[in-house]
Amino acid sequence: MAEVLDKKKIRKVFRDVQKHLAIAQLIRRFSTNKEDIRKTALSHVDLSNCQNVLELGCAFGAFTEALKDKLHPEAKITGIDIIAEYKLFFLDACRRAGYSGHFSSSGIDTIKKYPTDSFDLVICSYALYFFPDIIPEIARVLKKTGVFITITHSHEDMREMVIIVKNILQQNLSLDEKQSLPLEVIFEQFSAENGKALLHPFFNRIEEIDFLNTLVFQPEEINCFIDYFQFKKSFFLMGTNAHNKTIINQLMQELQNSAMKKDLITMCKDDRIFICSHPLKPEGTK
Repeated sequence: MAEVLDKKKIRKVFRDVQKHLAIAQLIRRFSTNKEDIRKTALSHVDLSNCQNVLELGCAFGAFTEALKDKLHPEAKITGIDIIAEYKLFFLDACRRAGYSGHFSSSGIDTIKKYPTDSFDLVICSYALYFFPDIIPEIARVLKKTGVFITITHSHEDMREMVIIVKNILQQNLSLDEKQSLPLEVIFEQFSAENGKALLHPFFNRIEEIDFLNTLVFQPEEINCFIDYFQFKKSFFLMGTNAHNKTIINQLMQELQNSAMKKDLITMCKDDRIFICSHPLKPEGTK
């Protein structure tokens, strides 16, 4: 299922910026943990001297906006993504945060063009699992006193939905019993469970902060739950032989049955914050 990391397929999922924003609002609405995870992450570190900031997989700049009043007054923030449609949204987020901004849609490999020791701070939320091989480059472009903050999902994220979808796919002979869903493959790349091991070779200090959360939907809110799945469905069905309409119909029925039995629908949304400092430069770095 290497195609789940194909840039064209990722663009197809996320290029509808308004839909992405709507889903982000939906998550906040139905979360049991009402804290802003990005603000939680930033509250654990002093960034007042940071002037050069890089956000990887920046999307519409939610992490950047959370930096308001946290950085040096003359800070500049660069956002990198693969979707050009995010540009205006990201630059607006920079303005709301009170900092000047620059956006590049050239993709993550753009980081390789930056000189060593370029940034005081690198941030990345819910994207590093698409490009974990870039971690050595993150350490390289950070200054010796620089900090890398990343937020990622747990393996258990959306586990309830994963189980339901896998059962339906197996019943339709669209998925082998030992086969993983694309979503599971993505989370294997970088998650709460393996993140520290992947970061450890490149940072002397790593602080971990768990952010426990559950999405809770009442039976009458099942359509909101379906909206969430519709946005994410490519990461459930990509690379399988499933017919989307058939799966969606069966999924809706399964969810309705579950809602009637339990009086509500719950879904795990546990995340973890990694705050990394004292970067170790890759061998051969000048």
